[in-house]
Amino acid sequence: MPDSTLQNAQIAYQAGRLAEAGQLYEQILRGNPRDFDALYGLGLVYLHAQQFEPAQNVLGEVVRLDPLFADGFCVRGIALVRLGRHQEGLSCFERALTIRPDSIDALANHATTLLELRQFEPALAELERAVAIDPGHPVSWNSRGNALVGLGRFREAVESYDRALAIYPDFPDARQNRLIALGELTRGGPGFAETLCAQASELMQTGMFPEALKRFEEALTANPDLLIARIGRATVLLELKRPDEALTGFDQALQSGPQNAVCWNNRGNALAMLGRLHEAIESFSRALAIEPGLQMAADNRENALFQLGRLSRCPPGYMRKLFDDFSTHYDETMLGKLEYRAHEHLRDFAARILPPPGTQQRILDLGCGTGLVARSFLDWANGGPIDGIDLAPRMIETARRHGIYRNLILGDLETELAAPGVSYDLILAADTMIYLGDLSRCFSGVSRRLEPGGHYLFAAESLDGEGWEQTPNNRFRHSEAYLRSEAASAGLELMDIERCTLRTESGVPVGGFVVALRKPG
Repeated sequence: MPDSTLQNAQIAYQAGRLAEAGQLYEQILRGNPRDFDALYGLGLVYLHAQQFEPAQNVLGEVVRLDPLFADGFCVRGIALVRLGRHQEGLSCFERALTIRPDSIDALANHATTLLELRQFEPALAELERAVAIDPGHPVSWNSRGNALVGLGRFREAVESYDRALAIYPDFPDARQNRLIALGELTRGGPGFAETLCAQASELMQTGMFPEALKRFEEALTANPDLLIARIGRATVLLELKRPDEALTGFDQALQSGPQNAVCWNNRGNALAMLGRLHEAIESFSRALAIEPGLQMAADNRENALFQLGRLSRCPPGYMRKLFDDFSTHYDETMLGKLEYRAHEHLRDFAARILPPPGTQQRILDLGCGTGLVARSFLDWANGGPIDGIDLAPRMIETARRHGIYRNLILGDLETELAAPGVSYDLILAADTMIYLGDLSRCFSGVSRRLEPGGHYLFAAESLDGEGWEQTPNNRFRHSEAYLRSEAASAGLELMDIERCTLRTESGVPVGGFVVALRKPG
């Protein structure tokens, strides 16, 4: 097996593509079941994929092949501890330390396992040794703080967490643990309720909502009038999908803090979750009246209006979140699960309808996503530049990795098209027009940014009859008559329009159009 396979597996592992890395390591092992590097790499893949039983099995083979490989014993120990086999894990860490006494990883993991077994004194002794060997190891300082908490030495624990945070300021466990220790120090005294609220906020940021709820309730027991605790408790209830209780909590908080814009916003979220969208809009509006720059309230209000069918396009904030969340699996889901083919229809349509490019073409990709359309039109560009616009930062990051685009513009396409900028020979939009109802601003912007004689090719979901409408899935479809009318209003000539299937939805084909427009000249 060539070395390149091992290198590709290691690259995939480092990039977080665990399935790909695992397949490559297994490919090597089919040729040589005792390949040490592939076995160790596969063990690490299993461990990071939280497949602890196969991880410890593979790593067991690794240390049988090399009984002096300290890292192999250490990593196998981690897998065994995750399986609840603490004593076997401790034995692995001890074996690693016998081989390499100054191994911080083995020492820290051995001590952490002792902490899980509530053996605080021996754990603290080992962690003291770890931070003496490497004073810049934040995990050891954090674990040392945990050992001190277990021993009731809260002031020293806070100092240990401070050391961890001085080395690694974005260490969430150390920050949260510090607040817990600080809370124990201040229990019953001034500032105790506020400390509990700070702990709860940290817990919320890590998704530990039941624990956060408990902290907010403890804070309210200590200080029933603490507004931040009232709002925090109601917000956690909302995160726990208990909107009725959350709404009651927000209403109670607003009795004592009627000018709290965040509370009005969160109250609107509770009402929206209950399906009471008209009331939700009123609540978001109250938030904005108090704090006009509160963007989350503006976005939430717009989303509620959208759900009621009162907008002529998908809100940018809604789109940004949707596609940022979608970015990691966009191609896989669209091409596989949804059988998306709009980009291919556009490419075939261009070959049939447009004159072949004799020179380099300047291309703009609207709603570029991961670059599916641009990859289909590379030959059409004929070496010319391709630019892309998208409003989702993570989509832009994914597209940039393909190295196709000259420029990637983070922004809303209507705004960007209306601004002064480069002109293009060809503008493309495959899975983009379905998020706009009223196309007048888009078409006029396209007309502004096309060279005379340039073309606009796009796909749209089809609607029989007239006009456009919002679908139950919060997209938009357009009639042929509407597309023709808006093109003419923007000064664009309709070259051709053709029906096609854009994708499937729950196994049902979604009908659409591919359309070619031309700017006269």
